[in-house]
Amino acid sequence: MVFCVTFIPAPLQARADTVKDVVKQLDKVYDQLVLDPEGLNDVAAAKAKLASLSRDPDSAPWPDVFAVLLTDQVITKLGGEDAAKGKIIDFVCDLAAIQYSTHAGELRDNMESFREKHASTITALFGSDFNIDDLYDYLLAAKGEVPNVITGNVSDLIALASGDYGQIRTTMERWAGDAFNRAATGQYSLFLNKLGTIGWSIDKLIYAKDIISAKVDPGYAGEIAMLKATVRSETHFLKNGKEWDQNINLKAGDTLPLKLSVLDFSMAGYILHWKVDDASIATVDDSTKTLTGAAKGKTILRAYINNPETDWVYQGTVHVTGGGGHKE
Repeated sequence: MVFCVTFIPAPLQARADTVKDVVKQLDKVYDQLVLDPEGLNDVAAAKAKLASLSRDPDSAPWPDVFAVLLTDQVITKLGGEDAAKGKIIDFVCDLAAIQYSTHAGELRDNMESFREKHASTITALFGSDFNIDDLYDYLLAAKGEVPNVITGNVSDLIALASGDYGQIRTTMERWAGDAFNRAATGQYSLFLNKLGTIGWSIDKLIYAKDIISAKVDPGYAGEIAMLKATVRSETHFLKNGKEWDQNINLKAGDTLPLKLSVLDFSMAGYILHWKVDDASIATVDDSTKTLTGAAKGKTILRAYINNPETDWVYQGTVHVTGGGGHKE
């Protein structure tokens, strides 16, 4: 249910722009996802399993979900036990569909559909002073807290792109819980209060989400693929202390230090390994973390954990022009 793990850090926007802003900012996440065909397939597979998931309240995984979310308060607010079960199933499935969207257009459609379909459920649960747009804004605010949560936590930060299943899951859930609680201040303290009145909490929502993910996304491969894409979308080559685009220009003989910012952690380039596809165009000294132009042409540069083909964090194109000889 906590689909905001796929959101990049973003400031709050005007209410009418919430869905539009989320979709616009997530374009670069999906741009990274398409560079990972295996990961994209994992997300699509989870989406397909979710679509075919039985909505019979007596079939798995719903009894486990009800054990977490079907409280006496929820039963009362949603019109009785049978009605509450049906609404919880629809609510959880449609929210999970947002998480497993495979491109920006689909994300927009799923978010708008969720808003239209579940407005009455949100009102019944939380009252007329908190609606789905408030929920979307709160999730954006929580995601905006992620850099504050992870500051200085280097091993956890790099683990997100490493493919280490256990570490990724543990890290993600801790960050999500901390970010949600940090965001629940000021205007958003109302949300935590309203959760409490129906017997829910952030931890319960995360647990319920995990129950669904375990059923439709074995090994959480789809979630991990989206996490990798999110981290990669927030990874930038640094040149002269400034974030650079995906194209790195230098002359043959020129040398650049290999510096990288990952989710605002500017020392990541010293921890990761580096590799170019064509050493006749440019070379990397992984011990000194430097890039040197060799001959006119272009080649792909990657920063990675252990395998440049599967667990890369950054990928850019090096364009080498005529002779230079400058060392930055």
